Amino acid sequence: MKKILFAVLLAMLAVSQAYADEVKVTKAWTRATAPGQDSASVQLTITSKKDATLIGVASGSAQSGEIHSMVMEGDVMKMRALESLPLPAKTPVTLGADGNHLMLIGLKNPLKVGHKLPFALTVKFADGHTSVIRVLAVIKPLETTGNEGHEHHH
Repeated sequence: MKKILFAVLLAMLAVSQAYADEVKVTKAWTRATAPGQDSASVQLTITSKKDATLIGVASGSAQSGEIHSMVMEGDVMKMRALESLPLPAKTPVTLGADGNHLMLIGLKNPLKVGHKLPFALTVKFADGHTSVIRVLAVIKPLETTGNEGHEHHH
């Protein structure tokens, strides 16, 4: 009986562990803030093993977090908050390069180069369960373009 119970507990542990590695976040970074600046844009790449949706962002370093999209309307770039962002299975979604990005609003302290900014992403999977992924964003100098290695078309 004890062996069966142990096997069941082990299986349950294995299941709860699986969610954490279903989503991988890489290349998370933000810029150092200028004096008086109270929000920061965070860029990263997120890949989910299964179909999922990014439904939230939060940080103890900021009052709130939002998922934003940037859309051209005529010749004006408009920023909009999104309720969620689809994460197709096994497809890297880059926040930053394609106009979508994360915003941390109401920063409690300035972001300084060389430090890391902790934040958490909430992802909801097709089967309804959610997972919180803790991430550290590297804080880069203000001059960083973020487009290293990308071509510029004028």
